Amino acid sequence: MGLRPIERRTDTAPLRTTAAAPPRRRGVLGGLVVFAVGFAFFLPAIRVPNSLTGPVLFLALGGAFAAAYWLGYRQFVYLVPAAVMLGLGVGLLLPGVFELGRYAVAIFFGALAAAFVIVTILAPDHRWPLIPALPLAAIAVLGIIGGIDVLPGLQPFILPVVLMGVGAYLLVEPTQR
Repeated sequence: MGLRPIERRTDTAPLRTTAAAPPRRRGVLGGLVVFAVGFAFFLPAIRVPNSLTGPVLFLALGGAFAAAYWLGYRQFVYLVPAAVMLGLGVGLLLPGVFELGRYAVAIFFGALAAAFVIVTILAPDHRWPLIPALPLAAIAVLGIIGGIDVLPGLQPFILPVVLMGVGAYLLVEPTQR
């Protein structure tokens, strides 16, 4: 039961690393989401109007997912929530900052449609985000051109149904193509 000397490696090859893979960062998404929520609650403390706290929360959460996408392995499942949250944040922030009147709903749906188009631009092998983008863009354009509410009785259901559909698709989407 004596002490044995530590054996040293004689080969100098790196252990299971590849030049193409970025360094793995642990806890990026969780840390950024918690930071984003804290930031949104910090705003009222520095006297930012409460009406802007919600849009800023969406922007901060979208930024957290975008950072996780950018700093990680560019996983598509981070890109979609990043775009959706940023689209929601912009769509809520613009009418909150500027008096847009009857254009507020059109701007909201247009920002969300643009977010889905940006997903397709950043991940061109995924074309399905154009499916929710088209009706959202149509609602936005018709709202601006015609100044009318498109599907007034169904408007409260459009956003939740689209978001639930996108989330369901991400849950069942195959991980490899």
